[in-house]
Amino acid sequence: MTIRSLKVRNLKRFVNQDFEFAPLTVLTGLNSSGKSSAVQAILLAYHAQSVAEGGVVPLNAEPGLGLGQPVDVLAAEALTSEVGVVLDVDGARFRWTFQTQFEGADAAAHLLCTEHANPGVMLSYLGAERMGPRTSQPVAPVSDADRDCVFLGDDGRFVAHALAVHGRRQVAPDLQHPDRAGGSTVSTQTEAWMGDLVGAVQFEAGLVPRTDLATLHVRSTSTDDWYLPTNVGFGITYALPIVVAGLTAKPGTVLIVDSPEAHLHPAAQSAVGRFLARVAASGTQVILESHSDHVVNGIRRAVVEELVSAEDVVVHFLAGRAEPVRIDVNARGRLSAWPTGFFDQIEADLRQITRPRG
Repeated sequence: MTIRSLKVRNLKRFVNQDFEFAPLTVLTGLNSSGKSSAVQAILLAYHAQSVAEGGVVPLNAEPGLGLGQPVDVLAAEALTSEVGVVLDVDGARFRWTFQTQFEGADAAAHLLCTEHANPGVMLSYLGAERMGPRTSQPVAPVSDADRDCVFLGDDGRFVAHALAVHGRRQVAPDLQHPDRAGGSTVSTQTEAWMGDLVGAVQFEAGLVPRTDLATLHVRSTSTDDWYLPTNVGFGITYALPIVVAGLTAKPGTVLIVDSPEAHLHPAAQSAVGRFLARVAASGTQVILESHSDHVVNGIRRAVVEELVSAEDVVVHFLAGRAEPVRIDVNARGRLSAWPTGFFDQIEADLRQITRPRG
């Protein structure tokens, strides 16, 4: 199942906007230009799937929604009080219409769903503000019926629990690291892929008996000592949920990641881009919101290395109120457009640094 296009009406910065999506879609551009609004439109539709026509959809809920009140989501230039979202999923169009002005106890923090659809989209979402290093993490609130589901939370807070419970699951062959000597389980493959990001590393995850807590310890393969996450920095903690989410996502689902580059060195940012390209090629649709040219270049490199098809990658550049620019990648990793403001700051700075002084 793949989202092929998104149409947004009267939502925040968009009065009427269309986006085409691919198995791997990157939303990038200037701050406050609408990247998050596009993602939030998808998340609204996801929440609305389970709501009957005439029901209410929360504006503040996991995954991914913290939109406030109806007045906060209705576009300032909107001519009506309705918000609309249309998704093309595998060639079929699904439409939702939401009323922002209605009576009742739910009116303060919900939208009224007046037009309903249910394409059955399943997704996972990791926000930009992921949980930093902690000495312990909470246990995911899943029932026995959901034990096959790997739920990490919007901020990755349940990643230690996921490794402790699902660490022995097998990873699909096309998602296994090229160096498979360590094994094919979620735990061993997580260590292998994290090694590309932060260096050779091992994880020890466990559940604390008679509590709702999980623990995670980390060590470099060059030492015998185990460390708390609080003593190994933010990069490992921020990247770990992305790798676990990618390795455990089921084909046909959607994985949305905001700022995969957060707290990572440029080389690691490129590596996470290549990893997520592999995830997209395995059958999980990946949607990224990113400010990192290194992530984009990692994806371009993945295309050149034939880890993902060029036709399966699209980039949307958003800049202020201007029309978003679609950028395609060809088989040689070249981009179809390079609009002003699209990762050109290095050149702008170098021109100023190297210009002759009087």
